[in-house]
Amino acid sequence: MFKKFFALFICIVFCLSLVACKGDLPTIEIPSEPSSQVEYLPQSSSEPESSEEETSSEAVEEDDSWKMVLVNGWHPLEEGFMPDLTQIDTRFANEGYKFDSRAIEDLNAMCQAALKDGVKLWVISPWRRNSTQTANFNAQVQRVLANNPSFSKEQAEDEAATVVARPWTSEHQLGLAIDFNSVEESFENTAQFRWLSEHAQDYGFIMRYPKSKEAITGVIYEPWHYRYVGPENAKAIKASGLCLEEYLEKYK
Repeated sequence: MFKKFFALFICIVFCLSLVACKGDLPTIEIPSEPSSQVEYLPQSSSEPESSEEETSSEAVEEDDSWKMVLVNGWHPLEEGFMPDLTQIDTRFANEGYKFDSRAIEDLNAMCQAALKDGVKLWVISPWRRNSTQTANFNAQVQRVLANNPSFSKEQAEDEAATVVARPWTSEHQLGLAIDFNSVEESFENTAQFRWLSEHAQDYGFIMRYPKSKEAITGVIYEPWHYRYVGPENAKAIKASGLCLEEYLEKYK
């Protein structure tokens, strides 16, 4: 009996010792399921993955300074200048006639709109090669000399330049100028001129050499010569009553 009691006593003491020491035993943590897997999910398309991507996706504002380039006797093109060209719709010009590729859609659209109104705009002189401009200028010099035998060559060239621009000073070489239908001043009495006067600015064109502005432009009145400057600029220039030289000096 005593032995059983003693054994029971020993067992109780051992159990109490275990309970007392439990707080000192190391705790073994069982790892939970990894929560990091969320980090590997594809990002939403609305959230850029990096600041570099955000920068590259920003809209780049178009540089439209090319529309307002000034070309005249005092501001020549760089020799060898060559615009990017596209052929004009053959409903409105001869095969092979070309215009600046950045403005060709507005030119074709304008001619199409005029046609819908019963007015036929026909391009008789678009972009010109330098060889063509040189030949035209030299021919005009000879006409001036023939009509004014007392003129020196320099005087004849200065006079000729008011009608046909010197090489590299013509807007036709820029690729943004068009002569329509007739190179006679009587063009101002035609349906084409009246339509252009009312609508050309909506498509980005201005009459480049207005009457009474000859001393500023250096060119005679040419009601047939239209220059592309873009719709916004064309409307502003039209409303101002200024020629391109005056407008650029005042506002640009």
